[in-house]
Amino acid sequence: MAQNTTNIDSALKEYYLPPAVEQLNNKSMMLSQIERNSRHIEGRRAVLSLHVERNHGVGARAEGGTLPTAQNQGWAEERVGMAHNYLRLQLSGQVMKMTASDAGSFVRSLDSEMQYGVKDLRRDVNRQVFNNTAQTIATCGTTSGATEVILASTTGNTAMRQFEVGMLVDIGTAADYSVVIAGTEISAVNRAVGSESITIGTAVTTSSSHFVTRTGNQSNELIGLREIVANSGTLHNVNPATYEIWKSTSNSNSGTNRAATDNLFETVIDTIDLDSDESPNFCVTSKGVRRNYAAQLKAQKRFNDSASLTLKGGFKALTIDCGDVTLPIIGERDCPNNTAFLLNLGALTQHEMSDWEWMNEDGAILNRVSGKDEYEATMFKYHQLCTNQRNVHGIISDLTEGS
Repeated sequence: MAQNTTNIDSALKEYYLPPAVEQLNNKSMMLSQIERNSRHIEGRRAVLSLHVERNHGVGARAEGGTLPTAQNQGWAEERVGMAHNYLRLQLSGQVMKMTASDAGSFVRSLDSEMQYGVKDLRRDVNRQVFNNTAQTIATCGTTSGATEVILASTTGNTAMRQFEVGMLVDIGTAADYSVVIAGTEISAVNRAVGSESITIGTAVTTSSSHFVTRTGNQSNELIGLREIVANSGTLHNVNPATYEIWKSTSNSNSGTNRAATDNLFETVIDTIDLDSDESPNFCVTSKGVRRNYAAQLKAQKRFNDSASLTLKGGFKALTIDCGDVTLPIIGERDCPNNTAFLLNLGALTQHEMSDWEWMNEDGAILNRVSGKDEYEATMFKYHQLCTNQRNVHGIISDLTEGS
């Protein structure tokens, strides 16, 4: 029987969706370690109560003395809006017709679109997990009326790997992300250290006040770890200037890189424990910093299979030991260079209004594109990352990347 849109809908639901969901949920290392929660969703957001102040109505008194003044716990409302991520694929009528009598041929066409599309979506969502507040990919350098856009010397190879030929980007300022140019296509990427750049189709002028972002994503992406694990800035409607407890531990070295040593990790772990009465239980860093740490273990004859852990999804990790605290350290492709996040996974949640699903509110997954001999399908997920205790996390910057 010839292929038709009804049969294709069934294939998309029953054959393609389950493995796509598994890849997106379980093969993104960082997301696979974070608890998923759909219980606290109200309307378009997650709403939770945060414990931000202690009851200080305590104290020691002499016999017959006046008791401490009664006080109370302090609470703040956490309001977390959802990010909306999508995968959109299209097939021409010609492709569908040419393979109409050969189900295998059609499946191969659809299969390639799904496999590579899901991979592309997973990579972009994984990038978002490590977002900063501005949700930028890179800061610009000085470009004077040229199509080759010079990027800042601090861009790093992690960010450069996120640029690819054919990618659509906007260039602009923090006030207007597309004020320089909107929706321009990258035609070349120069990843050479010291001369990082991207080439676009239109000549532009940029400075260090300009940023590069994925087209249309501004302020719409996931709240990333660089925003969650910070000691300043309002997060989830709560301002650390009002509630000092709403800060993470931050350890830097004024821009000078240093080795990722046990002592440095132990210092930050102890600080987190003193500030929050909790300890981190997971460390994610760049692959270069992980190499730097592993090289030191090898020199001390401590690097062996017994020193590694298996995480959710089968990911392998070395361990950091600090007193009674043992936490895995794993290298991630999208973690910023020279940086390590020390996290308490119990205080991180991925709130979900939906799992990965196909749009089919009108009764069909595959729909004709208006005015074209093409059909399209869209996969989506409404979700967001959040923490209910910011001070149980820490960030270490200015770490040396291993060779």
